[in-house]
Amino acid sequence: MNYRFLIYISYRYSIPIGKPLEKEILKRGYTVKWFADEPETNQYFSNKTSVISNIKDVIKYDPHIILTSTNMVPDFISGLKVQVFHGFLAKKRPSKKHIFSEFRIRNFFDLYCTQGPSTSLVFTKLAEKHKHFNVIETGWSKMDSMFPFTPSIQNKIPTILIASTFTARLSLAHCDNLREEIIRLAQTNKYHFNLVLHPKMNLDVVKKWKNIQSTNFRYYDTTDLVPLYKDADILFADTTSAIQEFLLQKKTVVAFNHTFKHDYLIHVSEPKNIEAGFIEALKNPKQLTGKIEKFIQDLHPYFDGKSSERIIDSTINFLHEDKSHLENKPLDLIRKIKIRKKLGYYSLKSYRSPFTIKKEYFSSNTIAKISAVIITYNEEEHLEKCLASLVNVADEIIVVDSYSTDRTKKICEHFNVRFIEHKFEGYIEQKNYALSTATNDYILSLDGDEALSEELKSSIIKIKQNWTCDGYYSNRLNNYCGQWIKHSDWYPDKKLRLFKKGSGEWKGINPHDSYTLKKNKKEGKLKGDLLHWIYRDYKEHKQKVDNFSTIAAGAYFKLGIKSSIIKIFFRPTWAFFKAYFLRRGFLDGKNGFRICKQTFRVTYLKYKKLYKHWHKQ
Repeated sequence: MNYRFLIYISYRYSIPIGKPLEKEILKRGYTVKWFADEPETNQYFSNKTSVISNIKDVIKYDPHIILTSTNMVPDFISGLKVQVFHGFLAKKRPSKKHIFSEFRIRNFFDLYCTQGPSTSLVFTKLAEKHKHFNVIETGWSKMDSMFPFTPSIQNKIPTILIASTFTARLSLAHCDNLREEIIRLAQTNKYHFNLVLHPKMNLDVVKKWKNIQSTNFRYYDTTDLVPLYKDADILFADTTSAIQEFLLQKKTVVAFNHTFKHDYLIHVSEPKNIEAGFIEALKNPKQLTGKIEKFIQDLHPYFDGKSSERIIDSTINFLHEDKSHLENKPLDLIRKIKIRKKLGYYSLKSYRSPFTIKKEYFSSNTIAKISAVIITYNEEEHLEKCLASLVNVADEIIVVDSYSTDRTKKICEHFNVRFIEHKFEGYIEQKNYALSTATNDYILSLDGDEALSEELKSSIIKIKQNWTCDGYYSNRLNNYCGQWIKHSDWYPDKKLRLFKKGSGEWKGINPHDSYTLKKNKKEGKLKGDLLHWIYRDYKEHKQKVDNFSTIAAGAYFKLGIKSSIIKIFFRPTWAFFKAYFLRRGFLDGKNGFRICKQTFRVTYLKYKKLYKHWHKQ
């Protein structure tokens, strides 16, 4: 089954939590999208095509599994709702209440994927109490990139990472005397400091720290802290949950005014004492490191970097499990109104029972597995759209590249793609080679500047479950200089791109290739358009016409096709008349005329060059 996952977050600090999950999902060939209920977070996504920007499109996406690192998730979205947490329990505020008070059950989730025994024990007890969710211990996805790790050799000049929470009364970043002491220590050349602040930190405070940057002090505006953890010898922090993350490396932490006197930390309460704390921490005292090891075994005893793998396995298995023993989630109207108000979407729908799909539903259907094969050369402008459109459709994606010099290869690395470099010998030859690399019996062949429309994607998904023909056609809609062209020879530009392996072969005359079915093979028609971005401007069109006419003339010559003065005059004139008048190219306005003019020109040049080929003999 091609599972649809949604990673649901609020703030950018959750992106490093979701990234390892996204990587694992794509590795398995499933579909994954992101949604941030704080719109400003969208600017921090590097791959915009994987992001859903509004809640209506989330509902249309209809995810099977929602992986959440927020406290709330919309109850009106279908799918299994899974809490993967946005941090470790930091224990910032002393409380005389029962330990259960540290863990709030907000009645949105069907499954909690806990980080280790310290959270699993409590959530298991809460599951027995509330009876509407399950608990599975998996480890935390954010930590995957930290493991496996090799204990680092201490830097010649010790590197000290400073991290701070954003709450003013708990934050070391708000202490001016402490900042002055860090400036003094940096000037001694005995320490190098790296600083990272909480993304929600007061901007005036951030500015003060940024302004003191020097040779031995550097400020980082990032939420990807693992590289900083690995580079640091010790951590200096307040109550931030970065403490727990850093300790997993079995390195020491100096805590400033921490509200709990944990025995696995070195505690200081005055700026004048922090250097003494650093000196003690850099010694790595055995008694302290022993307490750290005991603490992390309870916190997160997973050092294999496979927590994301366990989360995906656990959620898929739970999706199919019988959950009839679980009660419906409580109504909790106040929280449900709250999430609707935040999203500006007031739905009356509410899924209170855990989402379940029976395995038998899939095993009763034979679903065709599709290999998408794409030929590329310097396709960075459109390739991301092409690959993104395939993620929900193809079970395998293969890119055969003619040694691109742009970002084509780098773009492919962000998707679950098999990347092959192969010398270009012609469009037909390259496509037949790409076809030979596919491992599945059903093929979807595209160029790097093509993508599936949403309607075409839906059509192919339906066909996968009920494949009845040897090959399927669809119309190709061409984008010319930013305009979709719907007339002349360019639409409907019928293309057969989805077919069963062995049903035919790539034929035609270069550069115009087409997949041709063998005699007596059955063909069908797909709804939706194959989107094609063809030329950015008129100048590029003219240059391509010159190139294509040369390739076509050479191909015609090899086939023994001859030219004449009559053909040089008549064929271009007829091509223009047919495209502009009979096929209504004039309805596409100025660009329609330009296209038909170049149709005349490419035909004229092709036969003129062909004529010269024959008269050189």
